[in-house]
Amino acid sequence: MPLPALETSIKPKRRPRYRRVGERERPALTLTARDRELIKAIYDHRFVTSRQLQELIPGSAQGVLRRLQKLFHHHYVDRLRLSNNSPIVYATGNRGADELAQRYGINRQKIEWTSKNREVGEHYIHHSLMVTRFRHALALALRERSDATMTFWEHSGSFKVPVSYEETVRTPDGGERTKMVETAVIPDGFFALSQGERTVNTCLFLEADRSTMTNARYLAKLKGYYNYWRTHVRTGQDASGIRGFRVLTITLSHERKENLRTTTKKGFDKVDGRGLNLFWFACERDYQNTPHQVLASIWQTPADNTLRSILI
Repeated sequence: MPLPALETSIKPKRRPRYRRVGERERPALTLTARDRELIKAIYDHRFVTSRQLQELIPGSAQGVLRRLQKLFHHHYVDRLRLSNNSPIVYATGNRGADELAQRYGINRQKIEWTSKNREVGEHYIHHSLMVTRFRHALALALRERSDATMTFWEHSGSFKVPVSYEETVRTPDGGERTKMVETAVIPDGFFALSQGERTVNTCLFLEADRSTMTNARYLAKLKGYYNYWRTHVRTGQDASGIRGFRVLTITLSHERKENLRTTTKKGFDKVDGRGLNLFWFACERDYQNTPHQVLASIWQTPADNTLRSILI
């Protein structure tokens, strides 16, 4: 009497998380509209986690993960591993850059995205992820507002304006002298919001502070913004047509936020506090788990302790 056949189940081979499989093991892929949404969202944010993508892209969370896996193994997106236990970080891959250029007309600028993603340091990625957390919160918050939209968002480096100004500094003998400062305004993000039929601000510059910069260097950066406003915007001579702006600084802690507010107030005492209302500060803890709060009254300037909203 023959023995009954044993039932066996062969589990599908688990694909590596950070190494692409060979062509024979690669899962089948036909690009869908949702895939293109994912590729575009990853490009827009530069670096972004799978959880953030699940919240940004409509559909099931597991469906997003499955598509991301296929897009990774087909070189449309890259996966980056940080040194700690952070979630997988996604960035645009070479084939994704080709798709963006073809589908959206985005200038590829002959960039080998995969090589560039490998070359960036962890510090830069963490800094970019802080910007991504803000933009992610802003996008989710705006979904809840029928009266407000984001007019545009430009990546870091998209806006760059050289600024020159004179500054009085102390000399070793206790005297003073005037020196010429050459700097540039290069925000971490550049965007505008519209509410109803009007633009809330001509533009909003974002600065993400991870407590790695000295107070003196940060103050010098804000002085660059102030003198850009004084010499370009206020006089109507700005080539980009900007007529007004605010600088939004986000910090990792409330202590750092207060430290920078105090530093800014003291630093602008020499000009009688002019320009203090250009600079708005918030701690990302106030919106990280409750995205709608990014539009609430969590922002403060160095001028006083009033809590403000970036929407009026």
